[in-house]
Amino acid sequence: MPIIFEKNTGRVVNVPDKCAEGSISLGNAEGAPGPITYSLQNSIITRIGYSAAGNYQFLHTIGNDVYLYVFGDRMGTVELHGLSFAEQCPSKEGGTKHGFESMIEWYQTSRIAAYRDPVTVRIGRSTTFKGFVTGMSGDVQDSLRRTINWRISIAILPDVVS
Repeated sequence: MPIIFEKNTGRVVNVPDKCAEGSISLGNAEGAPGPITYSLQNSIITRIGYSAAGNYQFLHTIGNDVYLYVFGDRMGTVELHGLSFAEQCPSKEGGTKHGFESMIEWYQTSRIAAYRDPVTVRIGRSTTFKGFVTGMSGDVQDSLRRTINWRISIAILPDVVS
């Protein structure tokens, strides 16, 4: 009986499934170098977090009256979590760089200090936000399979939901 995955530790291949394509979209981000995709960065988005809050103030008075002042919305945050792979299978001639290296390049090109326009984050099929890439972190998840977890923080502008 043949062993299909022998000596393929750390390699990943994209197997298209025409039945499932487009049925569920977790989300994506598009910055200066383009979107985050498996084919470009050898990385996938595994989790998306969203946080938003109002900009308000409560004033408590001596007579137990409470006044509320509302100043609109504060900037929110979107956290993209992902997984980068060592190389695609079959690997290209001379090998490829690790997907995390490609994600670092995406971050360096799209970060707030280098890219003045807001990036676009899409959650699901049609909910989009505009914001600025403010940080990135990563750590080795599985040294045997050579995968690296990463997280990108995006400060999103208020009232720019479509």
